[in-house]
Amino acid sequence: MNMGNFGGLEKEGWQEGVRYLAQEEKGRSRKLWEQCFAEDSARFLDYYYQEKCRDNQILVLEALEEGKAGEVVSMVQRNPYQVSWGGRQYRLDYLVGVATAKEWRRRGCMKALLGRVFADEFREGMPFSFLMPADPAIYEPFGFSYIYDQPEYCLTGRGLRLRREKVNGEEEAAKAGEWLEGWLKKRYGLFAVRDRAYMIRLFREIESEYGDWELIWDGERMAGMECFWGKESRERRFLYAEEEYLECTKSRPAIMARIVNLEAFMENISLKEGWEKIEIGILDGQVEENNGLFSWELTEEGSRIRRISREIPEGSWTVSIGELTGWLLGYVSPRVVFNRGNQMRGGNTLPQKLWDIRMYGSAFLDEIV
Repeated sequence: MNMGNFGGLEKEGWQEGVRYLAQEEKGRSRKLWEQCFAEDSARFLDYYYQEKCRDNQILVLEALEEGKAGEVVSMVQRNPYQVSWGGRQYRLDYLVGVATAKEWRRRGCMKALLGRVFADEFREGMPFSFLMPADPAIYEPFGFSYIYDQPEYCLTGRGLRLRREKVNGEEEAAKAGEWLEGWLKKRYGLFAVRDRAYMIRLFREIESEYGDWELIWDGERMAGMECFWGKESRERRFLYAEEEYLECTKSRPAIMARIVNLEAFMENISLKEGWEKIEIGILDGQVEENNGLFSWELTEEGSRIRRISREIPEGSWTVSIGELTGWLLGYVSPRVVFNRGNQMRGGNTLPQKLWDIRMYGSAFLDEIV
């Protein structure tokens, strides 16, 4: 398994400082978080390190030189989410807290950490992981591509006149999750499952930033929910409502994802009807097992993919792992991907069946941490 190219870290022996923090050590990463994400309040970080760090994994690079030995200088935090994708549930990583101390930047730290994360996720059979980029240009070289645009909603005049009730406790939040889960299932093919644990954590997250969470009612029928948070500068945390009360003002690219374990990912890719088998080249500079020429067999039940060569013959239909991610998670059309590939890398006409891959609907991933 490719553990990632450590670059400068390898030359200087720093890769020895890459490790996961033990549970009792996780608080040692907070200083770096505070340095790199100064907009987060102490109260929010108290919540984060008490709640989210109960079940996450924090991969760090520690300085080894004398005088700074043991100092956390770079990190990636793997926060687990139960995600519904095409009706199946997966445990996926939401990568957050991706940060490097200012004086350690441009020295290969993040390359080393992400290489280790991908290796571990691959061994765990994780189909893909996702993150919210501060700058997409940082993550595109690592195979990430956008899969979700964050909509900005507002209530219509009719929606503004509906009755509201404040969510006052964790039990009310958990019960509201039943409505929200149904709302998501009707509209999206990829979303974080709103189970009891998720909703209780969401309530605590909102509480940490002095949030006001209200349910919206049309008579005795629940029609939506809205939340604003922030002690001094208030902003909307979320708004979910039935279409008749809602309008979208604009949207912006928000979440990027990356296929990690190609075989596991392809198990959930199927055709609307029929059967097809093709050879396709895939370029992945980070996970060696995902790179090469593959035989891809698709059916109505799912698909299987296996590598038949590490080398990709000239003229093969070839896509990068990022292009493949954006296409198969429904963000980019195959025509865009393969028209570009045809111009850049040659190849014969792609089988028409690949335009008939079953798409489960768009993604909805509006998590913060």
